[in-house]
Amino acid sequence: MKKIKILSFFLVLCFVFSTSNARSAEPAEPYFSINLLSPNTNPARNQWALLMQNQLPKIGIGISHHESTGWANIYPRTWEYPVGVTFDYIPTYGDGGYDILFVGWSWELDWDPTGLYDTASIVPAGDNMYQYSNAAYDSALLQYTSELDGAARIPLVKQIQQILYNDLPSITLIYPKSLYGFNENVTGYDELLIATNSYRAEYWADSIDNTIIYALPFPISEYNTYRSVSYIGAQWMQALYGTLFARAQGTRLMEPVIATGMTVSSDNLQFNVSIDPLAKFSNGDPVLAEDIKYTYELHMTPSVSSGAYGYLYSYFESIDSIGVIDESTVQFNLKKPYFLVDQLFSYQIIDKSVVEPYFVAQGEAIFNMEPIVTPEGTALVTSCGPFMLSDYDTITSTAVLEPNPFWHGTAPSLDQLIFTFISGKDSAIADLASGAVDIVDSQYIPSFFDFDGVLGVDAILVDDPSTQEMAINMKHPIIGTGELTPLGTNGAAIAVRKAISHAVPRDVLVNEILEGLAAPASNPMPDASVGFDATLEPYAYDMDLAREYMEEAGYVTTTSTSIVTSISIVTSTSIVTSTYTTTISTTVSVGSIKILLINFLAIASIFTLRRIRRK
Repeated sequence: MKKIKILSFFLVLCFVFSTSNARSAEPAEPYFSINLLSPNTNPARNQWALLMQNQLPKIGIGISHHESTGWANIYPRTWEYPVGVTFDYIPTYGDGGYDILFVGWSWELDWDPTGLYDTASIVPAGDNMYQYSNAAYDSALLQYTSELDGAARIPLVKQIQQILYNDLPSITLIYPKSLYGFNENVTGYDELLIATNSYRAEYWADSIDNTIIYALPFPISEYNTYRSVSYIGAQWMQALYGTLFARAQGTRLMEPVIATGMTVSSDNLQFNVSIDPLAKFSNGDPVLAEDIKYTYELHMTPSVSSGAYGYLYSYFESIDSIGVIDESTVQFNLKKPYFLVDQLFSYQIIDKSVVEPYFVAQGEAIFNMEPIVTPEGTALVTSCGPFMLSDYDTITSTAVLEPNPFWHGTAPSLDQLIFTFISGKDSAIADLASGAVDIVDSQYIPSFFDFDGVLGVDAILVDDPSTQEMAINMKHPIIGTGELTPLGTNGAAIAVRKAISHAVPRDVLVNEILEGLAAPASNPMPDASVGFDATLEPYAYDMDLAREYMEEAGYVTTTSTSIVTSISIVTSTSIVTSTYTTTISTTVSVGSIKILLINFLAIASIFTLRRIRRK
């Protein structure tokens, strides 16, 4: 962390005369002006929206207005704009739409951008409020979403990323990160799978006592998979329940676990999934096709009130869409193709033989009964995963798991895996430092500073499958279509968008605003998702290059002989700055002392901004 120190103030101005290419100079007047729209719900995003409000005029893009407001005022300008009333598209901000919107997206490990950038999903048909339309993108998306094999999808999704990287319908700013604390004796984990509730606990190890205690920032309150709606519930249940398919460590691709494989019909609508004959529940019962079918039936029964109800019905016509071929084969009949079908077949499996009698007798009330304490609640957590529940304490909010003796996969090395609620970040980190817990969850929102000097503890920065971006209205006549640029071409609009992207100081967003809890972004696919193309480098922060792209779009500023000013601050009056040094160089016309003064004032504003960010 950078320290703050007090400096006294004294100004030295050094002038060096030279000639300069005009495009390295900041335009004295904007070539055109746009409006910015940003939600006011995220303090960090508020800061980088203001930062870009200051940056864009430096490359000749004026800001007429920046509206930072609530989502209730943003939706009518974007996704809910009344297309067909006044305009048959989302117009510019001045006409009731938007020009640039600051927005964030949350994704999954398998990236599915369907509905966001494809032509068929342009508002109001879908969520494509960018109004982006590219036949090459549509074709690449169709290929990607038609491929069922995860490994074969990777080159296809890289093609999609390349198109979006070049066209820039959205200028992706950063990839957020999460921070965990791990005792160094904990090994065998895939941190990204932990962050996405898809970890493989059978591979975890502890070199000291074969016990891992995982600190959670909120109480455990969900009893079974049908009541699991939160990150906290999903976290402890992941080690408990078995699934047909699960994420593989390392590749993060889906692999069979309870299943051994599947066959698919030519129309990609019928799937026969075979079950491993060695798979058993923690009570010794074999996992049968009827258990799989019953698991889905309960999710799709309205009175159960499962959170998966709507999602499953979007792919299955009815409960009868899941059938039993024989005791080791279950059949799934989809009503439409789905390229991430192995995820659809990865619901946590329950033992029909122990659950059904209780459900028949008592109905949906059993899903609200505590495990261990009640037989009904215990039946619902009968495990066919690597661990089974041995204790569940609502007073201490603790779930204790032990190895399932009938688990057919890699034998767990842990004797116990304990999830417990610890109130407050400071208490959790203190327990981590003392060895009382082994993992502190990212939901405590720790910073790197919290782990400084803590011996035996690793601060692990984990990719988050999400993005933050500047969404572009592709119908804007300058930054979208390019028709009102000097060249009047789509290529000119792309050049303007590249100029904007090069004007984004992503490192400032990452290191100053987010204090390292992010990475500079290159394209709309999160770097955490499977198939991310790491060869696509983020657009570098380069104001000269940004101005070159503005010139490529037809915007040219003419100047004569220039002065390169190097400004250094020595002190006499007290101001507060950070310890690192910033060198600022600019080019101005001879005699333009007024611009020199503006540059000085800009430096002072930078120092002020940094000071405010640290509060």
